[in-house]
Amino acid sequence: MTTLGGQTFADAYAKLYVAICGLGPNCTSTPYTGAAQPFFEAALTPGTGYCATFASCTAAVASKEAANLGNVQVSSIWANLNSGVGWKLGRTMLSDQATTIGLKSALGYGNYNAAFLTFRVRDWHGITAVSNFTWGRALGLGANTQRSSGTNFVDVYNLRGNYGPNDFDYKFLYSLGVTYRPDFFKSTKGFIGQLINGWSVSPFLSARSGAPTRINWSGVTGCGSDCQAFGQTGNSNGGAQGPESAIPIGPYNVRATANRGVFGSNGVGTTNAEGINMFANPEAVYNLFRRCVLGLDTSCGGGAGNLRGLNRWNVDATLAKDIKITERIGLQFTMQFTNVFNHFQPADPRDASADNLRLNQKQNFGKITSAAYDPRQVEWGMRIHF
Repeated sequence: MTTLGGQTFADAYAKLYVAICGLGPNCTSTPYTGAAQPFFEAALTPGTGYCATFASCTAAVASKEAANLGNVQVSSIWANLNSGVGWKLGRTMLSDQATTIGLKSALGYGNYNAAFLTFRVRDWHGITAVSNFTWGRALGLGANTQRSSGTNFVDVYNLRGNYGPNDFDYKFLYSLGVTYRPDFFKSTKGFIGQLINGWSVSPFLSARSGAPTRINWSGVTGCGSDCQAFGQTGNSNGGAQGPESAIPIGPYNVRATANRGVFGSNGVGTTNAEGINMFANPEAVYNLFRRCVLGLDTSCGGGAGNLRGLNRWNVDATLAKDIKITERIGLQFTMQFTNVFNHFQPADPRDASADNLRLNQKQNFGKITSAAYDPRQVEWGMRIHF
């Protein structure tokens, strides 16, 4: 990090940010009354150009860059300083012909560790079943291929700072598949035998713990022009492999559930006609997080999220009837059900819109507006085998 006057730019920036914005979910826009920061005084010429009419160059930066400070747009601040009259470091920015540089390499890494337990039943009183339980962790710098040229790391100088859960990091997975073929009447022949034999039912249960999800400041899946905490360029076409997560202000234990009848308070989570929210008290959770700040934080959370989403389960099923016409010819009728119980499984807030877990969109904070699974559907089928 560039150092002038015995102070890094990161430290000077952090001191300005904390004094002006505080360390809450949003910037408080407090006028700066603190001491002059050595970096700004050494990088700019006092009393002239950028600093003209201000008591110090620090005061000039605090006044002129207030909006960028409020939006944690570090790169935009540096660009303004670089173009300001009296800047002493010379040219430090890219040519206008190259608005951004993306890091493309094979240096990414990840790991997956898991343990699983399988239980099988083979034709026990007409029941055949297989049950799998998996505990696993999928961690890494993000599941992107090297050809993903539209993405980048949050901090290219500290790849480890991007390490964390991948978006498919499900801690617990469970599945149970059963096929039941009753054999009570297998000795019954004739028309009655054809009617009551040959039936089978095959339910399938799947369940998993919540996927990683994140509270962040802004930006949909990448940094774009809104996320510059570690100095990423503000190019609107620039992305970030590990989108910046908000930073917890202190220890927190947030359990995701679908809470009904929650309409928010004090402007947090209030735009929610459905009344379903990931948090029982969205305002309390909102106040637990803040933006990532250069010079104060070493990473922006890392990985795909700083929270876990909602647990999910679903049951599908198949009902089948086999009819034997001759030794070599037969029919099979099937009814395949998806979401057989037709239950509403709430999706995570971000599944509908990234706005629903952003600090700068507090009116939407935590609201759930979509379902994880479609309503029940039934498909009829007939197969002739010979």
